[in-house]
Amino acid sequence: MSERAFAPIYEISSENKIAGRRPIKVVLHEIFPDNTRWQENGISWKEEYVQANLHSVVGMSIVAEFLTEDRDVPYNHGMTDVREEDKLPLFEDATMVGHFDKAYVDDVEIGGVTKRCLVAEGTLDEMRYPKFVAWLRENMADSVVKGSVEIVGKPEHDGYIIYSGGWKEEGRVPQYYDYSGYAILSVKPADEAAIVMELNNKKLDKEDGTMDEKTKNELMAAVTGAVSEVNSKWEEYWAKVDTLLAEISQLKADIAQKEADIKQLQADYDKEAAAKEAAEAGLTEANAAKEAAEASLVEANAKITEMQNAAAVAELNAALAPYTEEQRAVAKEDIDAFNSNPGSVEINSIVGKICTAMVQAARESQIAETNAASQIDVFGMTDDAGKKENTDPADVDVF
Repeated sequence: MSERAFAPIYEISSENKIAGRRPIKVVLHEIFPDNTRWQENGISWKEEYVQANLHSVVGMSIVAEFLTEDRDVPYNHGMTDVREEDKLPLFEDATMVGHFDKAYVDDVEIGGVTKRCLVAEGTLDEMRYPKFVAWLRENMADSVVKGSVEIVGKPEHDGYIIYSGGWKEEGRVPQYYDYSGYAILSVKPADEAAIVMELNNKKLDKEDGTMDEKTKNELMAAVTGAVSEVNSKWEEYWAKVDTLLAEISQLKADIAQKEADIKQLQADYDKEAAAKEAAEAGLTEANAAKEAAEASLVEANAKITEMQNAAAVAELNAALAPYTEEQRAVAKEDIDAFNSNPGSVEINSIVGKICTAMVQAARESQIAETNAASQIDVFGMTDDAGKKENTDPADVDVF
């Protein structure tokens, strides 16, 4: 979740200490004496919390959402969405034009009134955005240029800004947050203190600083159209924020209800536990008797199991009595398994395996005898044929 506070560009230097880097000083936002005063968007900044979080300004981006490809006229933050998983606001239409490297609290005179403000100093990238820097210097010379600072929740708070005393529509005081960006605007800000205070530059000559009427009208038409579109997006984004805040409020209410339910359940549990403890105190003797009975039952069951196993082994031995050790050998594994765990193998299965082996052996023996009887001695037949008398050679067929 993020918040925006609109603030003035305080000063833009006329000289570059390093070529292409234009120093800039801005008022990020006004600091209020208490939460009875706030910006138009309802934020009331407390100096204690500002001091605790201003370190996050160092390295913060200075951005602009440009109206045209010329990258000269800015108009809004460039916000496009809020990422659902971590509530991170996304500014994909914004362009980074510089950064801040210093921040501090100071008294600043704005419109003839001295105000307590958070001031930041940084650098604009004039080499890459010369037209934008020229526009900024020109408009600061002739009028007021305003900007807007953005803040976001810290990661340890799941991206939510933590407010002192809770969130409220007006007078909410950010306590735990980070400064995340500063956008230079051409739309109305929420903090009227967020104006350009001073341009440390030679005032441009009128003929150099004045646009012709046609150009001015075209620019105003572009700005008006862009501002209308941005305001529509602005309302859409804040509607999303309001929806998220409503969801948070509902979640808080649900949490409070769950906590109340848990408290009641704990009370009921404690009551039941006390009653159970009292009942268990009177059951000690009964439990001892129950344990003794259970031990006797276990012993009896063990004896029954032992007798059943012995009976099963005896039944198997009786079933195997008609067979020799050689015949039993085919089922040795099953017999051993049965003796180790009676009932793990069916007796009929063991006997069946023995019988099957016996039948197979008998059949193989019979086949062997049949094959032996069917063999013919060709040479013996030839000798017998030679010994026969009065035998017609035509009657002999060795094949």
